[in-house]
Amino acid sequence: MTTGTIEPSREATTHASRPPVTAGRSAPVLVVENDDWLRSRMCHLLEAETGLRLAGVSESAEDAARRIEQEPVDVAVIGHRPRSWSALRLCCELKRTPAPPAVVICSAYPDGVLAACSVVAEADALVSMYDCDAELSSVLRRVSLGARLLPAVPPRVGAMLHERLEAPEHAIFSMLLAGIPAADVARGLRMSQAELESRRSTLLGKLETLPPTSRTRY
Repeated sequence: MTTGTIEPSREATTHASRPPVTAGRSAPVLVVENDDWLRSRMCHLLEAETGLRLAGVSESAEDAARRIEQEPVDVAVIGHRPRSWSALRLCCELKRTPAPPAVVICSAYPDGVLAACSVVAEADALVSMYDCDAELSSVLRRVSLGARLLPAVPPRVGAMLHERLEAPEHAIFSMLLAGIPAADVARGLRMSQAELESRRSTLLGKLETLPPTSRTRY
């Protein structure tokens, strides 16, 4: 990329604290979505797929966080709305839990800016809500096994960020883009977790001001 950052590995393993999906065990999946059509579609998909199991449905970030605190899941599918941070904020929150799930951000328009936001939030995959069932189920299976399926952040987005970020923010973004866990980013940059979270919030705010880009794919 023109900013010197590193593209994330498409199959990078993450969060070894999650129990592996073994033969005969179905990966529990929580669906976080308040749109009736998408929520119904994801529920039907999970009920029909072997190896995946619908663990529950939440219509709010607050309910999702409470459910996962009570009963950890392997994967959380979170619906994203344009100009709304709720999915990304929830992703950040879930990644701070003792047994963080893989997080799949599902959007009607997964463009390059949302890909960059997903990197900052430590999401594991970004998909379109209009992808076919076979593709969605494949993504869910692969992230439950530790794969990371984020699109490459387009050079245009990287260049726009380069002009807006302070040096510490650029370092954070580069390390997260390389797939380094947030806790290791904080240690590497010698900052507290609270400072890192504050700067990640600032990063998301700056990303929100970027103009939309063309749709991107992992």
